[in-house]
Amino acid sequence: MVSDPAEVEELLRSHGARRASRDQLSRSNPDFDAVSPQAGELDAAAVADLAARDPDAAARVLAAAARAFDPALRAAARTLAARLPVGTPRSGTPDRAGTSRMVTRQESTGSDIDLDATLAARGAEPHWRAEHLHTRGWRSTGRAVVLLVDASGSVAGDELATAVLTASALVQRMRPGDELAVVAFWSRAVVLRPLSADPRVDLVVDRLCDLRGGGTTDLELALRTAAAQLARARAADRQVLLLSDGLPTESPDPVGAASELARIPARLQVLALSAEEGARASCAALAAAGGGRVAALHRPSQAPSAVRELLG
Repeated sequence: MVSDPAEVEELLRSHGARRASRDQLSRSNPDFDAVSPQAGELDAAAVADLAARDPDAAARVLAAAARAFDPALRAAARTLAARLPVGTPRSGTPDRAGTSRMVTRQESTGSDIDLDATLAARGAEPHWRAEHLHTRGWRSTGRAVVLLVDASGSVAGDELATAVLTASALVQRMRPGDELAVVAFWSRAVVLRPLSADPRVDLVVDRLCDLRGGGTTDLELALRTAAAQLARARAADRQVLLLSDGLPTESPDPVGAASELARIPARLQVLALSAEEGARASCAALAAAGGGRVAALHRPSQAPSAVRELLG
């Protein structure tokens, strides 16, 4: 596992993704010339228009431009990729159900007086003061999520766009008290973002775009890395979101590691990238062992709804 920030930066520098020229981008993506009419330029209005017509195409062209040789184009593409609209719930529908627990607070807004805590606060003082009053009420406990991005194949095209949109969807759904970590894995596990309540997604997008995938798939290592991140969580609701085809190629049986998440306690939710029968079965087995569910994610634009389906 690579978690030290300096080591992560060095790994990305030494094994970074290949850059692409304008000619390469134009040949490989039919929408590139429309959104980037000249060097160093990215037309935000054209990207927005493309996103309205074909959100998958917009995600793909931004993912491609995010690896351009041109630093201005690269930076602009990453900025827009981090801010692509990821969908909103129906009007009047909460974005997700709250997770709350009963707590004692030193304030008068609770539903019931906590007599023991109030008397303890007064102690031997002869007169009551407002600060002695303790009440009990419901308080949101927050949510901690570790996003595991399978980088064992080539992290490019739809794979990169899907990872970026999934991370963006998670960040845009964060509430006060929520925490998020992002880990990329293949035969290694690299902590791109340690568990944090920071609501920014820019660093994650940069690191995903700089990451060159490849190699074998160690799912067991990925799940153990997620468990290590969640062990630091302050939030009561702890979730692992696995973005993968679920097929280990160099790993002890990951089902055991999925089952061990219950000890944290945490749940394993799986975003299944493949529709092949073997991959579906593997994803289902992992989710069942981890006490979670599976949602299909076969196109970048499905990321927001798939995240909402699994996490509520």
